[in-house]
Amino acid sequence: MSPSSALPRRTALKAGFATLAALAVGRRARFALADGHNEPISYNELYNNPPLLGHVVNWHLPVTPDPPYGDPVRYLEKGEVVPIYGAAHIEPRLRHYPHNDLWFDVGEGYVHSAYVVPVREQFNQPEEVIGDGFWGEITVPYSVQHRQPKAGSAGYYRMAYRSVFFVVERADDDQGAAWYRLYQEQNPGGIWWWVRARDVRRLRAEDFAPISPDVPPEAKRIVINLSDQLLTCYENDSPVFSTRIASGTGYRDAAGRVYGFETPVGEHRVTRKTPARHMIGGPPGTPQFYDLPGVPWCTYFASGGAAIHGTYWHNDFGRPRSNGCVNVTGDAAHWIYRWTTPSVGAGEGYYYYWTPADELENATAIIIEK
Repeated sequence: MSPSSALPRRTALKAGFATLAALAVGRRARFALADGHNEPISYNELYNNPPLLGHVVNWHLPVTPDPPYGDPVRYLEKGEVVPIYGAAHIEPRLRHYPHNDLWFDVGEGYVHSAYVVPVREQFNQPEEVIGDGFWGEITVPYSVQHRQPKAGSAGYYRMAYRSVFFVVERADDDQGAAWYRLYQEQNPGGIWWWVRARDVRRLRAEDFAPISPDVPPEAKRIVINLSDQLLTCYENDSPVFSTRIASGTGYRDAAGRVYGFETPVGEHRVTRKTPARHMIGGPPGTPQFYDLPGVPWCTYFASGGAAIHGTYWHNDFGRPRSNGCVNVTGDAAHWIYRWTTPSVGAGEGYYYYWTPADELENATAIIIEK
């Protein structure tokens, strides 16, 4: 199929002069950090408040003037934040992404959406009183983790947009900027996780409020179809919510060893829930190893640790690609967390809410089909 024959199938939203603004800033948006320890500038300011931003989460993504044709204008690298001015469904689909024909208009051209996560930038008024702590959500493309509450101090992680953490302390630096210390689940005694307070929104009671609380627990169920990579929530027999997923799959390492991480088929129940989890796993030294702080809105359903949870490290739903869990967007995970039973309030439990065995009948059923 020629480029011209693909164009009539395109549906896109444009931002007019904003596209020209993006071309003007060009490469100075790349990484937008003086070094790995400083805070980024405001991307909304840099791009003149585009409709949406995108966080690049993989290396060397080509930007093409007319997807999927033409020579790349440039390549995006992991960690960049780019403007998103529109989205387009474009055929023919890429060979590696037959399930995903969505491209983003980033001003200089188009990039495939699989590894550009849509994000926003919202700065928040720091909380004056921390008390016993509170759950907080990152509301900027990423927030740099620091070992001390001051700019320039060394860190390791970038806390991603919509990741969730428990805030345990506040400190102000000599410039008057407020910082929050985050609880380290993998190292509870650690004191080195500091982020700018403006990057964190305190989660309120309404963020945990149950959805459809009047519907009996036995009338709610989730059906996950692995062939279609689709999750659907039902109340009685009526679908009320549906979203694409990325389920578990198997991997083969360089030595030919096979690692199976398939999502378990069968009927399950919600067993535990937590607003956030620092997930570490996979064979060390392989591409399947992962170290993901603040994975949001985890709804567990299997004894091996499989959960439905939010995902910030890819935007490639519609095919198996996880280590056994059911990946969905952060918004979808939040909705599912609130809708499933048992309900969990903001102050219930610190990291886990365990469903006692004698209460499993009141927990939402999760049916996983091939």
